Amino acid sequence: MLICIDSNLFILGTIGIDADAAAVMDMLPELDVVVPRMVIVETVRNLAPIGMDKQFFATIGRSSRFRIVDAPIPAELVEKYIALGPPAKADALIGAFTEWVGAQYLISDNRHFLRLTTDAFEVLQPGDFLRRWQAEML
Repeated sequence: MLICIDSNLFILGTIGIDADAAAVMDMLPELDVVVPRMVIVETVRNLAPIGMDKQFFATIGRSSRFRIVDAPIPAELVEKYIALGPPAKADALIGAFTEWVGAQYLISDNRHFLRLTTDAFEVLQPGDFLRRWQAEML
């Protein structure tokens, strides 16, 4: 199961504000995760001012199954996601990326993603993903 994770999960999980996000981060060594470089940049931009960027890198560094992709996302997919409603700058790019890499899930609490309707992948909040993961593992 390939998943993509939005920066808000990484931020909330690293800071410890959201227990479900922190639990997903603890599971990273068990998960096949792929994210665009922009998610890492956004996460670090928010964590560095509070001195938690090193903790974030240590967490993702524990996983040999965590991949960061720098390749450009096809423009036609980005346009598709802009038309579906997410803001063009970041969210449409992340939606397009998730479809492009063939991820089954995008884990996010972002309201733009939670309203997104696509057959390409499923958007799950961290708690919903944890329940889905546990159900599939039984």
